Amino acid sequence: MASHDNKAADLEERVSYVHSITTKDVDGYAEAKSPKDLEGGALTEGGPLDLFSREAFALFIQYGAVGIIYGMIPALNYPLFNIYLNLEGYQTSSYRVLVLIGWSFKVIFGLLSDCVPIYGYRRKSWMLIGWTITMICLSVMTFSPFGEPFCNREKTKYCATPLEKVPKSELQYFNLAAPDNGTLFTFLSMFIAFGYVLAASASDAMVVEYAQREPVAIRGRIQTAIYTVRTLTGILAYLVTAFGLNGPNYAGSFSFALSPNAPYGICLVPCVLVVLSTVFLLVEKKTEPCSFALWWGTFWKSLQSRVVWQICLFRLLSNVFNGVRTTAGFPISTYWAGVEPLNDSLSNIIGNALFAGILVVVGKWGLNWNWRWTIAAGTIGIIVIDGFVVFVTIWDVVRNQWFFTGVALADEIPSGIRFIVSTYCAVEIADKGNEGAMYGLVSTVSNLSGPFASIFYKYVNSFFKVRQNDIKSDTLEVRWDVTYVYFISYGFKLASLVWLFLLPPQKAEIQALKARGGKSKVAGVILVATFVMCVSFTVTSNIMSIFPSTKCYRIAGGNGVLDPKTGKCPLK
Repeated sequence: MASHDNKAADLEERVSYVHSITTKDVDGYAEAKSPKDLEGGALTEGGPLDLFSREAFALFIQYGAVGIIYGMIPALNYPLFNIYLNLEGYQTSSYRVLVLIGWSFKVIFGLLSDCVPIYGYRRKSWMLIGWTITMICLSVMTFSPFGEPFCNREKTKYCATPLEKVPKSELQYFNLAAPDNGTLFTFLSMFIAFGYVLAASASDAMVVEYAQREPVAIRGRIQTAIYTVRTLTGILAYLVTAFGLNGPNYAGSFSFALSPNAPYGICLVPCVLVVLSTVFLLVEKKTEPCSFALWWGTFWKSLQSRVVWQICLFRLLSNVFNGVRTTAGFPISTYWAGVEPLNDSLSNIIGNALFAGILVVVGKWGLNWNWRWTIAAGTIGIIVIDGFVVFVTIWDVVRNQWFFTGVALADEIPSGIRFIVSTYCAVEIADKGNEGAMYGLVSTVSNLSGPFASIFYKYVNSFFKVRQNDIKSDTLEVRWDVTYVYFISYGFKLASLVWLFLLPPQKAEIQALKARGGKSKVAGVILVATFVMCVSFTVTSNIMSIFPSTKCYRIAGGNGVLDPKTGKCPLK
């Protein structure tokens, strides 16, 4: 089933970060500045940004480049890594995590942009560093050989047959070393995420500065513009995978296709344009370095408050439980539902539209809904819809790619509700002066939960027959094992509702907790230590799953069995 979970990482980081600054109560600030200085309720001087100005155009190019790369790299998981290279489900799950892992370091990137100007530039310099990292990685991936596919679908009809049943005469069309060729590309994709997220962090800070200059009546206009640009360019990326990677060796129906390296070369084009625009179009005034000691003092006080660590605890526990998935998703899509890359990409495009639509609906009519009940309803809705589609596919009641991806698009409605409601509470806990860092912390804790959950479910799934070769065999035992791993997944999603007692039901309750909850240095230390531990463990485990010498370990999601001759995972 096509997955749209990666959009939450981007949206939550940036919506919450920008929203925190632009929606704070300005009464205290208004007392210090006269109405003559700041007319219309603007937070800072300068007046609103002209959306047709040079400054706005340069900013739009930043988000356009982010949209293409953020859309393209995760979208390659299904046609390239799942089908072309035949990576196991736990490896494609790791890919999904690693290509978005950069968002888990948003707090650090924001700190660098805020406190460490280079040659006087806080934003430009870090944008250029980020895009340079991205371009170097993309260049290497464009010109490095991707290798032959695991199975040459143009020459044999046995690609969907378990290896042990493939005639010896047909084995010449199989490249059993193909999965190992994905290691370099997965590793570099991770560094691409670090690069463009670093640039995006600096861009977000500029958006905040421009948004603060807008009168209250139109505040939010610049955010709407940048997200429109990002969404449209993201759709362009999906169109490349939809029509360019739908040839025979990607299990598609077209007679033509791009080479596996082509998407990386396409991503280089916006990178070059954005670097040129950063140098020649982007407008930024030189500034002095910010005192890290002063910034950390304010941030540390906030970390000790009960409202902060309680919300972070809720986000971590609830999202870890809700993030327990299964490694069988992509193999089922390919071999049971017969989902082509074209269908997968189109479902991503439509899913993005539905997700954005539900965000607008909740933002317009659901601001005062009870958060606990809304999240509970959204979670149960996801389980009911997803479970119906999955189980009729597993048991061969209906195996159709349009049904598998089409009906599952309804997931976007409860998923969007659950996501946007969970971000509202973060708006209430930031203090003046550390808004960006606080939002970075809260949303980063949420983003870390997905990778952390993936370690658990990859380990659990390694004890069941849900590997590529198992799904191809389609035996009764395999169907039951796939059913079991989905039962486990849905059970944990339901269990995530247990932690709702940690979430205040609405804004007033959060403000009351903020005022009377007290502070705890011990809780602050535990919060920081947990963050560091989760990042370290998550990155280590997921990187292990892509290297031939370690991918078989249970902690990486493998089956724990090593080939005594080679020391690597058995190919069968």
